[in-house]
Amino acid sequence: MVFLYIYVTYKYAMEVNRIVISFLLILGQISCNSNSAGPEGMEEDTDQIPAEIYTITDCATQSGQAADTGLKVWCWGDITIPEYIDDTGIEFSDGELYIDSECYEKQVSKVGDQLKFSINPTGPYIGSWCSRNYNMRAEIRTAPWNIRHPNGTEEWFGWSYAFGDDYVIDQNNQWLFFQVHPGIEGESPQTELTIINADQFVGHDAGEIYIVNAANGNEYHPTGITPKAGEKLDIVVHAVWGDASTGLLQVWINGKRLYNKQVATVYEAYPWGGNAKWGIYKWSWANIDGVQQSLQQGITHLETYMGQLRMLTLRPGDHGYLGDSYSEVAPRQY
Repeated sequence: MVFLYIYVTYKYAMEVNRIVISFLLILGQISCNSNSAGPEGMEEDTDQIPAEIYTITDCATQSGQAADTGLKVWCWGDITIPEYIDDTGIEFSDGELYIDSECYEKQVSKVGDQLKFSINPTGPYIGSWCSRNYNMRAEIRTAPWNIRHPNGTEEWFGWSYAFGDDYVIDQNNQWLFFQVHPGIEGESPQTELTIINADQFVGHDAGEIYIVNAANGNEYHPTGITPKAGEKLDIVVHAVWGDASTGLLQVWINGKRLYNKQVATVYEAYPWGGNAKWGIYKWSWANIDGVQQSLQQGITHLETYMGQLRMLTLRPGDHGYLGDSYSEVAPRQY
């Protein structure tokens, strides 16, 4: 009788769950028919992500290389992270993405349907094969490298990004979790989302996210968002690669538009859009001083997680070019 009771209760709970999901989907469809969303319809003080973005559905990877146009989606649950040794990275997802890690080979891994980025600057031991003395980078990037999108190329990026449960704000050391890089050695990223330290900007505390557009005279733009341990962010970045008259950069975090400018998005000397990268790049951990400053605060590692990645690449003449594609890439809930 006990087993019969448990079975009946389980079947009842599943049926209730099915009814609730169906009801939510109907509400989402009604919302889709009655509301518009995206960059044209969202004001900078609007905090709500459009309801239709949060539909409950299955995720299926439909990916492509950096130069491929159209929508590209990586769900991670159906992606394999390959094993490799004595190298700073390896391609994966059929050569569409690349792990960029300095130096430990297992700093990018998979946990269910998320990617995990984890860095301990002092361990495991750094092999002689690596040019660095400490672990300081765990990223994935689009492939192939040095893509050089021509001016006028439009790109949308959408993903969720979560900070580990034991995340501690580093008062001394800046780091970034998203960048678009022109592929020139020694050059800064064109665009990035960075976490500042305590001494960078008057009136802004360590840990705040800044939007950086180095192509526009090394512009730093505050967001007022300081992530805490365990916090998840939903992020959308929209860029049209171009000069001051043709370029565009827009950034949303948790549904709020924080940056929206017609502005140069490529360097004058390097007039192209580069490869996008996600994860952790903590360059201050490349040297002993930066590592010791973190250790003195009790910071022994940095751990973050990335949900599915949605990316849309369009060129002049493509269907939807310069249109409202916010909902195409905005993070979903599954």
